Amino acid sequence: MRTPTEGVKVINMIPFSMSSEINQDSEPFLAVDLSDTNRMVGTAFTPNPFGSSGNAPVYVTTDGGETWSLNFIVDSHGFAGTNDITVAGTMTPLRLHGSILRSPGSLLMNVLRTNNFTTPAVMGVLQSRTNVDQPFVQATTWAGTDRIYVGNNDFNAGGGKTATVDVSTDGGATFPTIRLEPRNTNSQNGPSVRPAVSGDGTVYVAYFGWRGFVNNTATSDIVVVRDDHGAMGANPFRDLLDPSDNLPGRKVATNVRIPWSNAPTLGNERIGSTLSLAVHPTNSNIVYVCWADRVGGETYTLHVRRSTDRGVTWSGDLRTVKNATCGALAVAPNGTVGFLYQQFVTDCRGFWATHLEQSSDGFQTKEEVILSYTPNATPEPKFLPYLGDYNFLFCVGNEFRGVFSASNAPVLDIFRAACGINATWISTPKNF
Repeated sequence: MRTPTEGVKVINMIPFSMSSEINQDSEPFLAVDLSDTNRMVGTAFTPNPFGSSGNAPVYVTTDGGETWSLNFIVDSHGFAGTNDITVAGTMTPLRLHGSILRSPGSLLMNVLRTNNFTTPAVMGVLQSRTNVDQPFVQATTWAGTDRIYVGNNDFNAGGGKTATVDVSTDGGATFPTIRLEPRNTNSQNGPSVRPAVSGDGTVYVAYFGWRGFVNNTATSDIVVVRDDHGAMGANPFRDLLDPSDNLPGRKVATNVRIPWSNAPTLGNERIGSTLSLAVHPTNSNIVYVCWADRVGGETYTLHVRRSTDRGVTWSGDLRTVKNATCGALAVAPNGTVGFLYQQFVTDCRGFWATHLEQSSDGFQTKEEVILSYTPNATPEPKFLPYLGDYNFLFCVGNEFRGVFSASNAPVLDIFRAACGINATWISTPKNF
């Protein structure tokens, strides 16, 4: 392992003029303008620094991530901040789509859009529904029309089958609500529902099939569904069946134990929601999934598995990482897989080490870099999640770009500033 060197860039997204702020900018996300990859937008649990009312900000860069500014374009219903917020860009022309929980303590989901995230115009609302948790948006353009996929945990669903995707295949004009879970659950599915879209229009979604819940621990299946036509048909996400019951959704792992717990089980972080899915952009046969569960006496262990036949069969664990969370996967066009995660290191008071791994052979070999090494309790946590229920990693060509949150009081001289949990953008153009 090594600290960032040539070919790996780590930049604090907090604007220089705000470098003394100590907000808890947790649960970050990132999108890029594919027509000009120097333009990116980042999001996090970031309040408006100029008051407790008004719009919530996003982070914007137009110079490839070297400098960032805040743009107040998210209507957060007077709160001047958001709960969960994710973003995804499409082209022809560029549009930025977002999904948010609009205000604190509320499960009001908005799906948003803007044609230019650098202007002060507030993002418009395409879809609004209540009683929905952890919206997670991905989007693509097909034959000139945007397709938008918003994974979410929808408590409006009957029978506790809450794993849901809101899908628009007509550029945001309509958003049919699609239920994914065909099996019985223990009152609900897990909160994480993660879509991933390949270049040929194939869409995968991963979710937690909670089958039981005892002593703050879910007994869960890790389930992946697939739609071969972009969810355009009458019965979407029914193209991948499990051989055990012939129902939609391949069970990658069964009866795993997932602790659902607030701090201090893993530093100051809440655990129970780590899930990531990534599909090869030009070969939709290849798809990776990452989740975290409890193995033996360990608190939380990340697992990475792969399918090379469209989710029909899955490998065993290609990677396991103990005491880690916020796993995020991406696959480059050349087949290299990136794996971003944050590991709790229990020396002294405890620290968070943020790792990025790259492998071109399914993790038989890998290169690894430590991106940050920062205190667990600086600043003191104000709310949960402390770092976030997820990070995000994606590819621009064969370059990985990603985002994570870390304390701004480094142990190693990676960041320079006062204390704070800061959203941080990373880029690695390493090619294998």
